[in-house]
Amino acid sequence: MFKSWPISVVQRGDFTMPYPNSPAQQARDLEGTADLRVSIHPGVPTVVEICGEIDILSAPQLRDELLRVVRRHGSQLALDLEGVTFIDCAGISVLLATRRRARLEDGWVRVTRASPPARRTISLLGLQEAFALSASRGAD
Repeated sequence: MFKSWPISVVQRGDFTMPYPNSPAQQARDLEGTADLRVSIHPGVPTVVEICGEIDILSAPQLRDELLRVVRRHGSQLALDLEGVTFIDCAGISVLLATRRRARLEDGWVRVTRASPPARRTISLLGLQEAFALSASRGAD
């Protein structure tokens, strides 16, 4: 039997400071089965900070959340994957589905920061250009 942890979503309102320093205005838990936290920082582009494991258990909830973000905040997303500790093919599929939806709405999805595991998976699959991920870590 799987152990269940909530996916925590932090919604941040308008801000003037960079998103890591802005206080959370609203937080809500989604029912899920993975150790995953998603923070949303509205703006242009909307920054989505993802921390934890993106795997077959957490992917459906993450997909729903990212598509909700596109509907509510627009189709230009900057993904901060610095806190991702693991990502498998289900997680990559979620990122590609989100990118596909954003592009249908004349937008884009870019990975602005990536942890070593996320960077490695994206690179091994040859998706650096799809997510505008730079080749060197220092350019994040």
